[in-house]
Amino acid sequence: MNNKTIFISAASILFSFSCMAQHTIVMKSGEKISGVIASVKDGMVNYTSKNNPKSVSIKEVSAIYFEDQAAPATTKSSSTSTGAAPREKGEKSVTYQSFNIRYKVADRTILKPPVVTNLTEQKGTVVINITVDKYGHVVKAVPGGEGSTTNSEYLYTKAKQAAESAQFDSTPTSPLETKGYMVIQF
Repeated sequence: MNNKTIFISAASILFSFSCMAQHTIVMKSGEKISGVIASVKDGMVNYTSKNNPKSVSIKEVSAIYFEDQAAPATTKSSSTSTGAAPREKGEKSVTYQSFNIRYKVADRTILKPPVVTNLTEQKGTVVINITVDKYGHVVKAVPGGEGSTTNSEYLYTKAKQAAESAQFDSTPTSPLETKGYMVIQF
């Protein structure tokens, strides 16, 4: 074998490795897996992680991100990111125990924070679309809004209960109902 053949072989191997894109698979449980996706067929995502071929059911996958897209952060300790959609202008937050709850309801402030509980190991972010009456009561709470990272019925139920337990300031001049949202990271 001459030097030219060795160089071409080495270059083609390096090129093939550089063409393999890194992916991040976000599971419905909130777990993130880094690897290279080989295929998606027959209801399975086949990928390689740490040089080990693996597969997972597509039903368990929430999202797949490519190397030039950053997967959303899911760190509880961060006050600016909860794994859901990015903060919007005018968004506020309140803390209950170890939970940081983000919310946005026009011209309203929470007086009594939502009571959040999670008696399981389940993780995820739940976006709750809420309606607040002019007296500050949450009259409607619908979990699973855009930006939610879980489909867990348990977390949806806990998020709905939490949202309904919140009390906003009473504003007699407000409309009868004001719509907004809450974001709870479990």
